[in-house]
Amino acid sequence: MAIRYEIDEERSIVMTTATGRLTDAELLAHKEALLADPRFRPGMKELSDIRGVEDLDVSPEGVMAAASFDSRNSPVLETHRLGLLVSTDLVFGMARMYEMRTDGNTGGVKVFRSEEEAMLWLDASD
Repeated sequence: MAIRYEIDEERSIVMTTATGRLTDAELLAHKEALLADPRFRPGMKELSDIRGVEDLDVSPEGVMAAASFDSRNSPVLETHRLGLLVSTDLVFGMARMYEMRTDGNTGGVKVFRSEEEAMLWLDASD
């Protein structure tokens, strides 16, 4: 499994891609790495493309841990908007669980099946 991200500082957006197998530990490691990146700043938007995840090994407990991470870091994340781009029903369901658990901890999390819709939603925050 690989989670990669690129930060476009000029556009104030993080482009994240996950492929292969995604685990609880990898999800949390990504969140920690992103917040530790000196290029990341409050108010950035993020499009997380997880359509390439073939084996979702993220548990409900892992979703709760990710939401708790966001809550603990709410001073940095309170204006961060995250669009999750998914393709399968299983990933959609887990992403929606995360969306519901983060309500109020971030600038917003929303799950999409269309990249165009996700980008429109992210751009609406400008």
